[in-house]
Amino acid sequence: MTSAAVRVHSNERTTGRPRAGGMWLRGLCRDCNSLAGENYDAAYGDFAARLAAYFSARTRLLLPAAEPAPPVSVAPGRVVRSVLIGMFATTPHLRTMFPDLAHDLQHRRPHITMPDGATLRMALYPSRSTRLASMAYGLRILTRRQHYHIFSEIYFRPLAWALSPNEDRLDADGLGESAVSSWPVVDQWLKYGDDVTALDLRYLCHRRIPIVDHPLREGRDEWVETFQNDTAAFLEGNIPS
Repeated sequence: MTSAAVRVHSNERTTGRPRAGGMWLRGLCRDCNSLAGENYDAAYGDFAARLAAYFSARTRLLLPAAEPAPPVSVAPGRVVRSVLIGMFATTPHLRTMFPDLAHDLQHRRPHITMPDGATLRMALYPSRSTRLASMAYGLRILTRRQHYHIFSEIYFRPLAWALSPNEDRLDADGLGESAVSSWPVVDQWLKYGDDVTALDLRYLCHRRIPIVDHPLREGRDEWVETFQNDTAAFLEGNIPS
């Protein structure tokens, strides 16, 4: 196995000299990486820990069903900013596709609007298998028509996130249902600033949050998956027991 540094200069992505061993990705400058680490990542870690504790307790206690969402608190604006900054790291194309979003995140705008053409969705993901990936497209060609089109994705227990094109733009092409159509949209979380540190998740998600596996693992032989081999990044692994 080899690894190489990822470089973006004048909107062009290249890699440095390959080196043996390891698996890693460099996708943010020091300032942007520090921006996420100092302001948003702790809120994401707290949210994930609360979800993990809730589902762990459900294995020992008779708790109500998580409808429409688990009864945990979250700092919505901080959490989605942490997610999106991470997606800009794994998917450099986002910087040129959505420059206003990149600018708003970088400058810590208190209220951000998701750009036209993109939607952020969230689901519960209990698997120990992890996957962080940039742009990819999958089309289910057997058993039923279905598509999986993402700009960036994060599958890391206990949550899965998908930044995808707006569904209405794809349905017109006769591609069938999106594999993430049942996931609630969380674009509105960007409207919350850093000052909102605790809201009940049930207040934010009126639509049920599904428990999912990665869509391409279900009937893997039924899918055709395409990606750009010189720019796409895929990081996969497993969380130890």
